[in-house]
Amino acid sequence: MFGSVGYPPDLAFVATHGAGARMWSTDGREFVDYVLGSGPLVLGHAHPRVVEAIQRQALAGTHFYSMNEPALRLASRIVEHVPCAEAVKFVGDGAQATFYALRLARAFTGRTKIVKFEGAYHGHHDYVQHGLSAGDGANTVERKANSAGIPPELSKTVLVVPFNDLEAVTRLMEVEGPDVAAILIEPIQRAIMPEPGFLAGLRALCDRTGALLIFDEVVSGFRLALGGAQEAFGVTPDLCALGKIIGGGLPMAAVAGRRDVLELSLPGRRDDGRSIYLSGTLNGNPLSAAAGLAMTDVLIEENGPAKLHAIGAAIAEQLRDCARRLSIPFTMIGAPAYAAPVFVEHPVRDFASYARSSQGAARQFCLEMMKRGVYVHSKWYVSTVHTEDDIAKTRAAAFEAMRAVRDAGLLQ
Repeated sequence: MFGSVGYPPDLAFVATHGAGARMWSTDGREFVDYVLGSGPLVLGHAHPRVVEAIQRQALAGTHFYSMNEPALRLASRIVEHVPCAEAVKFVGDGAQATFYALRLARAFTGRTKIVKFEGAYHGHHDYVQHGLSAGDGANTVERKANSAGIPPELSKTVLVVPFNDLEAVTRLMEVEGPDVAAILIEPIQRAIMPEPGFLAGLRALCDRTGALLIFDEVVSGFRLALGGAQEAFGVTPDLCALGKIIGGGLPMAAVAGRRDVLELSLPGRRDDGRSIYLSGTLNGNPLSAAAGLAMTDVLIEENGPAKLHAIGAAIAEQLRDCARRLSIPFTMIGAPAYAAPVFVEHPVRDFASYARSSQGAARQFCLEMMKRGVYVHSKWYVSTVHTEDDIAKTRAAAFEAMRAVRDAGLLQ
């Protein structure tokens, strides 16, 4: 089992290979794949351009632990397209990117507390493993850690507020603002869209209080737009975390943003009490950078974000039509490029309203889709290579899967 997802014995499988938007297992099953390696494979499996780039770089060297040409080129690509990116520091994965972004913010501001949003996932490290379950309505105090092994003293530095509630964040910052180093947010939280003015309101709050605004763009970067959510919504953070797509399917992530903040991580910087340690054996790995360059090359050439939007919107409409025909409450929330199915009648604007949807129905729906040859998790990633045949198979599977969920009484 990888990550936090497990399957019943009759559905568990071992993957052997993938091609395009399809994947195969050791027992001969074939899946239309909407997991796509948990998001990095935006061009599908084994895209020829990405494979060629990996092969070419492997012959030139797989790792140097020094500045290398592919990493420099990828950093330039990020600076070219991501609005906040004056400078870039590479790290190993998305969790490291959010971890180091928070460390930079604390060092830069001299403050200790951070603000995050209820239900937001930013990786596995101690600071962000808070507020991952629905709370009791309190919105100005820290929430307990969601994992054992996290010191209670650390939890006191993490403040959790509801997503899309600018008034709650404002009230919190009126009290805690002088101690808050950063507000960390995934602009589209998992698959919950920000309401008009919410992100801009956070930008204004940070400007007023001196906190840094950090966007977690591990998912949205180069997917929602080439410049990520900050381009799509027109709000520029101080720092952002990037991952998934920029590694082309190999391990790679980055912190990008203001040069004056990222310079605190420069080796040999004068000792003024603000320098931070930021390093890792495989940071800036040339193999990953070469794969990321090839992937972003194709996205740029093909106007990939627009293609993802169109394909994702077509899939979402097919699923909503299935639900209408079966007379069940259902919608796809989020951006078309990475939407989530929810069985719900009320609007979903924050984690609490999401948690009130039929969670059991959503879980069973995913399992029923797998039984019918469509590999999905709670969030569906779309690739540029999903075809009309893939969409047709998805629709047929979804109709039967929704009927199975309805007939099992999971929507009551």
